[in-house]
Amino acid sequence: MEVLDSFESLLTNAELAEVLRENKKQGNENNRPAVVVEMEKRVSKYLAESPGRGATREHVEALIERLGQVSPVEGQPALKAVELHNLANLRPTQLVEVYAVLANAEARFGDDKLSHMIDVIGECLPLPQLSK
Repeated sequence: MEVLDSFESLLTNAELAEVLRENKKQGNENNRPAVVVEMEKRVSKYLAESPGRGATREHVEALIERLGQVSPVEGQPALKAVELHNLANLRPTQLVEVYAVLANAEARFGDDKLSHMIDVIGECLPLPQLSK
């Protein structure tokens, strides 16, 4: 997936980290305001310490595709784009964490499907590397 305009749609943390790495590679820090360069450094540091660190676009795309196949209880809404992004960014490993991310999680999906989502997250997203 190619981000044509990073301000036009939602980005996961993995996608944002990639955009920031690409900006840094271009080495045009002298052409941008110092406040922007500092903000990019702070955001990069935050992303490097976040639960979804280590994930790539490919990981996130696989996750979103697989989670998109999880059907809700009849009459309940499917996962929204923002919920999929939050699951990718926060990488929940327990039901209680999923309940915090998804509105009406149990009513919409039931514990079995929510547990399946946790399994899918574990399969699609790499475990975060421990900080040194």
